[in-house]
Amino acid sequence: MNVVRWLSYIWRLIATALCFTVFGIGGVLAPMVATPVLRLLPGDARTRQCRARLLIHWLFRGFVHLMRALGVMSWHTEGLDKLRREGLLVLANHPTLIDVVFLVAFIPNANCLVKSRLLNNPAMRGLISLAGYITNDQGETLLTQAERSFNNGDVLVVFPEGTRTRAGTAMSFQRGAANIALRCRVAVTPVVIHCSPPTLSKEHKWYHIPERPFRMSFEVKEDIAITPFLDGPISRGSRRLTRYLEQFFTEEARHHGH
Repeated sequence: MNVVRWLSYIWRLIATALCFTVFGIGGVLAPMVATPVLRLLPGDARTRQCRARLLIHWLFRGFVHLMRALGVMSWHTEGLDKLRREGLLVLANHPTLIDVVFLVAFIPNANCLVKSRLLNNPAMRGLISLAGYITNDQGETLLTQAERSFNNGDVLVVFPEGTRTRAGTAMSFQRGAANIALRCRVAVTPVVIHCSPPTLSKEHKWYHIPERPFRMSFEVKEDIAITPFLDGPISRGSRRLTRYLEQFFTEEARHHGH
């Protein structure tokens, strides 16, 4: 490693540590400050929730711009205008730790289906509660909350894999996302995410800095109609749609890999 590359590596290591420190501190402090302010402002619970989500949208937007300004990474988007509609079900693959941060930074009215164990993370617990995101331990009420989200015009973001993709393994989707689509009668808006070189994946710790600043791409594809999967029992349609989505995202990931 020559001197220039070594200095670049050291700088990006320091900058990455700084970014995640800022995220952690902000994730703790922002809800502490915002919660009493939002309660004092006029408006009902729904209005407060919308304001909270807009706040998180701008915080996450600031975070990704900070990472770019410090030379840690860059990004590219295609079809982002498709996410400006209301009542969407956005499904995305999950290659990195910051996928949800980017999607919320792109979508002002985002709702998210998140792991319940994130409520144990001090940097995320307050943000999840503030925004009223749906956790995956809600059981039968999950579908009710999802339907309410669509009726309110929210964009519900779901990662069907349930966890970050492991490199070199086939994508395996849980059926929850397909169930939401079919039972709530909502088309799927797919977002294909790619990261090069790979970093912040299941196999990478935050300090595993790639040889150059990484670049993320977000391609919003055309909606996938659910009508072909509605004939017969929902359980069977859910299995078929899940398999179709696995194949769709696997093909798209393979295309990006080339």
